[in-house]
Amino acid sequence: MTKKRSIIILIVFAILLLLGLVVVNTPIDLRPEAIASGISPAQYQKGKKLLAEMQEAYGGKEQWLAKKTGSYEQIAEWYGNSLIAGWDTVPQRFQMTSSLGTDNSEMTLVNGPNQGQRWGVEEGKSYHLSSLGEREFMPNDKYQHKLIYKNYWFQFPFRIDEAPIIAYAGEASVDGKAYDLLYVTWETEAPNAQYDQYVLYLDKETKQIEWLNFTVREKFKFAPFTAQFTDIKRVDDILCPFSQYVSLGSPTNRFKKLHENHYQWISFE
Repeated sequence: MTKKRSIIILIVFAILLLLGLVVVNTPIDLRPEAIASGISPAQYQKGKKLLAEMQEAYGGKEQWLAKKTGSYEQIAEWYGNSLIAGWDTVPQRFQMTSSLGTDNSEMTLVNGPNQGQRWGVEEGKSYHLSSLGEREFMPNDKYQHKLIYKNYWFQFPFRIDEAPIIAYAGEASVDGKAYDLLYVTWETEAPNAQYDQYVLYLDKETKQIEWLNFTVREKFKFAPFTAQFTDIKRVDDILCPFSQYVSLGSPTNRFKKLHENHYQWISFE
């Protein structure tokens, strides 16, 4: 191989590497076509109305907040991929109690090498719970991440209204069924590197979330994800989806199953 050819190969490799880095660090845009060029006042107004109808469909936000805490046991199944899962074992079974309307929560690991360990988060700080229930505040990025995200997903229909940008985004069909789309994000209508985008696919009659297109900017700025919510059950006067299936891609183009979550029981106090 000549020196000139070697230099050309290195330049091409450097260009490809640079392009790859640009793609990986460019936040994907989930905005549906109806709002791709901007959101009108009418779309904002209709979005707020749809969101209120969605929350009412699940039992109503006032009734939900009156519960104070929600507790549950969940099995997080990652199809044997413990590296991506970030749990101690897969499937991981755990119990959690969430302080409704907040990120504060406590979790007990039910299986795996750390079975019986208890961790919590309060005002953004993680702590370990001893067998006597005594708190010791200490950093633990893995469990703190799980506590905050699992807590948020459990409360999702009633906490998504914390976002400032909520708008009607037209309609779309998944597997032959039409849905109303609700677009939700923070900071800017267009994608940004810090805040996630959500597109809720609402059943036109029940107003429940059947599909959710979302981003995880913290880890994968360039990738779209989809969650399907099924097995709806009434717990007291709140409707809860007992199963969640997460895939890579959009609801209309799901191309890799990633994991699934199944609630064994849910209770409110």
